[in-house]
Amino acid sequence: MRSEWTKLWSVRSLRITLVAAFALIIGLSSYMIIDGQALGSDDGAGDVPFGWTAVYPVGMLVLVILGVLTITSEYSTGSILPSIVAAPRRTGVLLAKATVLTAVTTALGALTSVLMYTVLQIAGTVPSARGLSLFDPDMFWGVLAGTLVLPYGVLFGLALGGLLRNAAAAIALYFGVFQLGPQIFPAFLPEGLVGIVDYMPLAAVNVMRAAGLTTEPYGVGMAVVVLLTWLAVLGGTTWWLLKRRDV
Repeated sequence: MRSEWTKLWSVRSLRITLVAAFALIIGLSSYMIIDGQALGSDDGAGDVPFGWTAVYPVGMLVLVILGVLTITSEYSTGSILPSIVAAPRRTGVLLAKATVLTAVTTALGALTSVLMYTVLQIAGTVPSARGLSLFDPDMFWGVLAGTLVLPYGVLFGLALGGLLRNAAAAIALYFGVFQLGPQIFPAFLPEGLVGIVDYMPLAAVNVMRAAGLTTEPYGVGMAVVVLLTWLAVLGGTTWWLLKRRDV
Protein backbone atom coordinates (compact mmCIF):
# COMPACT_ATOMS: atom_id res chain seq x y z
CA MET A 1 0.00 0.00 0.00
CA ARG A 2 2.91 2.34 0.66
CA SER A 3 4.17 1.52 -2.81
CA GLU A 4 0.79 2.30 -4.41
CA TRP A 5 0.55 5.57 -2.48
CA THR A 6 3.97 6.58 -3.76
CA LYS A 7 3.07 5.63 -7.35
CA LEU A 8 -0.14 7.65 -7.29
CA TRP A 9 1.58 10.88 -6.31
CA SER A 10 4.90 10.41 -8.13
CA VAL A 11 3.78 9.19 -11.57
CA ARG A 12 2.97 12.33 -13.53
CA SER A 13 0.12 10.90 -15.64
CA LEU A 14 -1.70 9.61 -12.56
CA ARG A 15 -1.21 12.81 -10.61
CA ILE A 16 -2.36 15.04 -13.46
CA THR A 17 -5.41 12.88 -14.17
CA LEU A 18 -6.44 12.94 -10.50
CA VAL A 19 -6.05 16.71 -10.26
CA ALA A 20 -7.86 17.23 -13.57
CA ALA A 21 -10.86 15.19 -12.40
CA PHE A 22 -11.45 17.25 -9.28
CA ALA A 23 -10.56 20.56 -10.94
CA LEU A 24 -13.22 19.78 -13.54
CA ILE A 25 -15.80 18.92 -10.89
CA ILE A 26 -15.10 22.03 -8.84
CA GLY A 27 -15.02 24.32 -11.88
CA LEU A 28 -18.25 23.09 -13.49
CA SER A 29 -20.11 22.76 -10.19
CA SER A 30 -19.12 26.27 -9.14
CA TYR A 31 -20.29 27.65 -12.47
CA MET A 32 -23.66 25.88 -12.16
CA ILE A 33 -24.13 27.09 -8.59
CA ILE A 34 -23.14 30.70 -9.20
CA ASP A 35 -25.07 30.95 -12.47
CA GLY A 36 -28.10 29.38 -10.83
CA GLN A 37 -30.21 29.02 -13.96
CA ALA A 38 -29.86 25.25 -14.24
CA LEU A 39 -30.24 24.52 -10.53
CA GLY A 40 -33.19 26.53 -9.33
CA SER A 41 -35.29 29.66 -9.44
CA ASP A 42 -37.82 31.43 -7.29
CA ASP A 43 -40.70 29.65 -9.02
CA GLY A 44 -39.21 26.28 -8.01
CA ALA A 45 -38.35 25.06 -11.50
CA GLY A 46 -35.56 22.52 -11.35
CA ASP A 47 -35.09 23.40 -7.68
CA VAL A 48 -33.16 20.39 -6.32
CA PRO A 49 -30.95 21.15 -3.27
CA PHE A 50 -28.11 18.89 -4.44
CA GLY A 51 -28.51 19.65 -8.14
CA TRP A 52 -24.83 20.53 -8.60
CA THR A 53 -23.92 16.84 -8.21
CA ALA A 54 -25.19 16.38 -11.78
CA VAL A 55 -21.62 17.34 -12.73
CA TYR A 56 -20.06 14.46 -10.79
CA PRO A 57 -20.46 11.84 -13.56
CA VAL A 58 -18.19 14.04 -15.69
CA GLY A 59 -15.51 13.74 -13.01
CA MET A 60 -16.30 10.04 -12.75
CA LEU A 61 -15.40 9.69 -16.44
CA VAL A 62 -11.93 11.13 -15.81
CA LEU A 63 -11.52 8.91 -12.75
CA VAL A 64 -12.34 5.85 -14.85
CA ILE A 65 -9.33 6.81 -16.96
CA LEU A 66 -7.26 7.21 -13.78
CA GLY A 67 -8.22 3.70 -12.68
CA VAL A 68 -7.27 2.30 -16.07
CA LEU A 69 -3.90 4.08 -16.12
CA THR A 70 -3.08 3.00 -12.57
CA ILE A 71 -2.68 -0.62 -13.63
CA THR A 72 -2.07 -0.52 -17.40
CA SER A 73 0.88 1.86 -17.03
CA GLU A 74 2.66 -0.85 -15.02
CA TYR A 75 2.03 -3.46 -17.68
CA SER A 76 3.27 -1.16 -20.45
CA THR A 77 6.51 -0.33 -18.63
CA GLY A 78 7.06 -3.75 -17.06
CA SER A 79 7.06 -2.29 -13.55
CA ILE A 80 4.31 -4.74 -12.60
CA LEU A 81 7.00 -7.42 -12.25
CA PRO A 82 8.56 -6.11 -9.01
CA SER A 83 5.08 -5.88 -7.48
CA ILE A 84 4.33 -9.50 -8.38
CA VAL A 85 7.71 -10.62 -7.05
CA ALA A 86 7.04 -8.79 -3.78
CA ALA A 87 3.53 -10.25 -3.53
CA PRO A 88 3.62 -13.60 -5.35
CA ARG A 89 0.04 -14.45 -4.43
CA ARG A 90 -0.91 -11.34 -6.48
CA THR A 91 -4.20 -10.69 -4.70
CA GLY A 92 -2.55 -8.11 -2.46
CA VAL A 93 -1.36 -6.13 -5.47
CA LEU A 94 -4.90 -5.61 -6.73
CA LEU A 95 -6.31 -4.96 -3.25
CA ALA A 96 -3.61 -2.39 -2.48
CA LYS A 97 -4.36 -0.47 -5.67
CA ALA A 98 -8.11 -0.57 -5.00
CA THR A 99 -7.68 0.51 -1.37
CA VAL A 100 -5.44 3.50 -2.11
CA LEU A 101 -7.56 4.70 -5.04
CA THR A 102 -10.79 4.33 -3.07
CA ALA A 103 -9.43 6.13 -0.01
CA VAL A 104 -7.98 9.04 -1.99
CA THR A 105 -10.98 9.61 -4.26
CA THR A 106 -13.48 9.23 -1.42
CA ALA A 107 -11.60 11.73 0.75
CA LEU A 108 -11.18 14.24 -2.10
CA GLY A 109 -14.80 13.70 -3.12
CA ALA A 110 -16.03 14.41 0.40
CA LEU A 111 -13.93 17.58 0.63
CA THR A 112 -15.19 18.69 -2.78
CA SER A 113 -18.81 18.14 -1.76
CA VAL A 114 -18.36 20.13 1.44
CA LEU A 115 -16.72 22.92 -0.56
CA MET A 116 -19.54 22.95 -3.12
CA TYR A 117 -22.15 22.96 -0.37
CA THR A 118 -20.43 26.01 1.14
CA VAL A 119 -20.41 27.78 -2.23
CA LEU A 120 -24.09 26.90 -2.63
CA GLN A 121 -24.98 28.50 0.70
CA ILE A 122 -22.95 31.61 -0.06
CA ALA A 123 -24.40 32.01 -3.56
CA GLY A 124 -27.99 31.37 -2.45
CA THR A 125 -29.13 30.64 -6.00
CA VAL A 126 -31.21 27.56 -5.08
CA PRO A 127 -34.19 28.58 -2.92
CA SER A 128 -34.79 25.13 -1.45
CA ALA A 129 -31.15 24.89 -0.31
CA ARG A 130 -30.97 28.22 1.52
CA GLY A 131 -30.16 27.54 5.15
CA LEU A 132 -30.56 23.79 4.63
CA SER A 133 -28.05 21.78 6.68
CA LEU A 134 -25.70 19.48 4.83
CA PHE A 135 -26.96 16.69 7.09
CA ASP A 136 -30.62 17.34 6.39
CA PRO A 137 -32.02 14.21 4.65
CA ASP A 138 -33.17 16.30 1.66
CA MET A 139 -29.55 17.34 1.10
CA PHE A 140 -27.41 14.63 2.65
CA TRP A 141 -28.54 11.56 0.70
CA GLY A 142 -28.23 13.28 -2.66
CA VAL A 143 -24.77 14.62 -1.85
CA LEU A 144 -23.65 11.24 -0.49
CA ALA A 145 -24.90 9.39 -3.58
CA GLY A 146 -23.17 11.84 -5.90
CA THR A 147 -19.92 11.66 -3.95
CA LEU A 148 -19.85 7.85 -4.02
CA VAL A 149 -19.99 7.97 -7.82
CA LEU A 150 -16.36 9.14 -7.81
CA PRO A 151 -14.65 6.17 -6.08
CA TYR A 152 -16.95 3.87 -8.03
CA GLY A 153 -15.60 5.30 -11.28
CA VAL A 154 -11.98 4.79 -10.34
CA LEU A 155 -12.61 1.19 -9.23
CA PHE A 156 -14.51 0.48 -12.43
CA GLY A 157 -11.55 1.77 -14.44
CA LEU A 158 -9.12 -0.31 -12.38
CA ALA A 159 -11.16 -3.44 -13.12
CA LEU A 160 -11.30 -2.69 -16.86
CA GLY A 161 -7.59 -1.89 -16.98
CA GLY A 162 -6.66 -5.10 -15.19
CA LEU A 163 -8.98 -7.06 -17.46
CA LEU A 164 -7.46 -5.85 -20.74
CA ARG A 165 -3.98 -4.76 -19.56
CA ASN A 166 -3.93 -2.07 -22.25
CA ALA A 167 -4.96 1.53 -21.66
CA ALA A 168 -6.25 2.28 -25.17
CA ALA A 169 -8.31 -0.93 -25.29
CA ALA A 170 -9.79 -0.42 -21.81
CA ILE A 171 -10.71 3.23 -22.43
CA ALA A 172 -12.19 2.36 -25.85
CA LEU A 173 -14.23 -0.43 -24.25
CA TYR A 174 -15.56 1.94 -21.61
CA PHE A 175 -16.57 4.62 -24.10
CA GLY A 176 -17.91 2.23 -26.70
CA VAL A 177 -19.89 -0.10 -24.44
CA PHE A 178 -20.59 1.66 -21.16
CA GLN A 179 -20.67 5.35 -22.11
CA LEU A 180 -22.23 5.28 -25.60
CA GLY A 181 -23.81 1.83 -25.43
CA PRO A 182 -27.04 2.87 -23.65
CA GLN A 183 -27.79 5.27 -26.55
CA ILE A 184 -26.71 2.89 -29.33
CA PHE A 185 -27.83 -0.58 -28.21
CA PRO A 186 -31.63 0.07 -28.27
CA ALA A 187 -31.44 0.56 -32.04
CA PHE A 188 -30.07 -2.96 -32.52
CA LEU A 189 -31.70 -4.94 -29.71
CA PRO A 190 -35.06 -6.73 -30.13
CA GLU A 191 -37.91 -4.82 -28.50
CA GLY A 192 -38.13 -7.28 -25.64
CA LEU A 193 -34.46 -6.80 -24.71
CA VAL A 194 -34.27 -3.00 -24.85
CA GLY A 195 -34.78 -2.83 -21.09
CA ILE A 196 -31.34 -4.37 -20.58
CA VAL A 197 -29.72 -0.95 -20.99
CA ASP A 198 -31.49 0.17 -17.80
CA TYR A 199 -29.19 -2.20 -15.92
CA MET A 200 -25.95 -0.78 -17.30
CA PRO A 201 -23.72 1.13 -14.87
CA LEU A 202 -24.46 4.70 -15.98
CA ALA A 203 -28.22 4.14 -15.83
CA ALA A 204 -27.86 2.83 -12.28
CA VAL A 205 -25.58 5.76 -11.40
CA ASN A 206 -28.27 8.21 -12.50
CA VAL A 207 -30.91 6.44 -10.40
CA MET A 208 -28.64 6.42 -7.35
CA ARG A 209 -27.74 10.10 -7.75
CA ALA A 210 -31.43 11.02 -7.74
CA ALA A 211 -31.56 9.82 -4.11
CA GLY A 212 -35.18 8.70 -4.32
CA LEU A 213 -36.51 11.62 -6.41
CA THR A 214 -37.18 9.13 -9.19
CA THR A 215 -38.16 5.47 -9.08
CA GLU A 216 -37.78 4.83 -12.81
CA PRO A 217 -36.91 2.19 -13.89
CA TYR A 218 -36.21 1.01 -10.30
CA GLY A 219 -35.32 2.40 -6.91
CA VAL A 220 -32.07 3.41 -5.24
CA GLY A 221 -31.64 0.02 -3.55
CA MET A 222 -31.74 -1.84 -6.85
CA ALA A 223 -29.38 0.73 -8.38
CA VAL A 224 -26.81 -0.01 -5.67
CA VAL A 225 -27.20 -3.75 -6.29
CA VAL A 226 -26.69 -3.24 -10.04
CA LEU A 227 -23.55 -1.15 -9.51
CA LEU A 228 -22.02 -3.57 -7.02
CA THR A 229 -22.82 -6.51 -9.29
CA TRP A 230 -21.00 -4.92 -12.23
CA LEU A 231 -18.03 -4.14 -10.00
CA ALA A 232 -17.99 -7.64 -8.52
CA VAL A 233 -18.14 -9.34 -11.93
CA LEU A 234 -15.48 -7.18 -13.57
CA GLY A 235 -13.27 -7.03 -10.46
CA GLY A 236 -13.62 -10.75 -9.83
CA THR A 237 -12.71 -11.57 -13.43
CA THR A 238 -9.70 -9.25 -13.24
CA TRP A 239 -8.55 -10.92 -10.01
CA TRP A 240 -8.99 -14.41 -11.49
CA LEU A 241 -7.01 -13.49 -14.62
CA LEU A 242 -4.29 -11.84 -12.54
CA LYS A 243 -3.90 -15.08 -10.61
CA ARG A 244 -3.97 -17.29 -13.72
CA ARG A 245 -2.28 -15.39 -16.53
CA ASP A 246 1.42 -14.75 -16.96
CA VAL A 247 2.50 -11.19 -16.34
